[in-house]
Amino acid sequence: MPELSVPDRLAYDLDEYEGLLRSLREDGFSFTGFSSLSDDEVAIRHDVDLSPEAALEMARIEANLDVRTTYCFLLTTPVYNLLEVEHMQALAEIDALGHDVGLHFDTHHYWPNRPSADELRTRVRAECDVIGKLVRREVDVVSFHRPPEWVLGVDFAGFENAYGPAYFTEATYRSDSNQKWRREPPFPDGRPDRLQLLVHPGLWGEDDREMDAIIADLAGTCHDRVDTYLEALGA
Repeated sequence: MPELSVPDRLAYDLDEYEGLLRSLREDGFSFTGFSSLSDDEVAIRHDVDLSPEAALEMARIEANLDVRTTYCFLLTTPVYNLLEVEHMQALAEIDALGHDVGLHFDTHHYWPNRPSADELRTRVRAECDVIGKLVRREVDVVSFHRPPEWVLGVDFAGFENAYGPAYFTEATYRSDSNQKWRREPPFPDGRPDRLQLLVHPGLWGEDDREMDAIIADLAGTCHDRVDTYLEALGA
């Protein structure tokens, strides 16, 4: 395989991310969503684990480059509430920028083991419908949070699985989880024919910061929010 023009190691700042997007385009990729994935195409997915605001910053950079990606939001996380005004505004702007919006679904929130197909479809569709009401259109792209083995390389009825065969086993799949591109190259085997790229917005920022610092700041913010809520109740 030919090499990509992406550096062997990446810093986790937004300038570096913009450079990554430009290099993918220079290396002949076009950007697509999760309805199909052909040769010379890349589907970029963002699992919004930590911050809708960080996702919006990334979405603006992409839109300025005429790059359209897919942002998948959690409804079952204590870290952010998608129904809070500022988070709804971030979601609405991401949608207005032309990006696709999907669901980041946490199976572990509901079941310790694999559910039936009907149980899974019912829960997933219910959460898709919540996000769909917020963006006023149907949502059917789903990425799984900390995906269990049984969702990998599988198609499900009722929604488009970002870990389905077309995007996971029949294409090259690369992820920036735990900021691992600091330690290893994003594309160790050269340029793939077709690519799904998972990028977590909360790991990137204006400045390059280690993950421990990001998590510590977020934990402090969450603690402050809970304290403010309890103080108002007289606790």
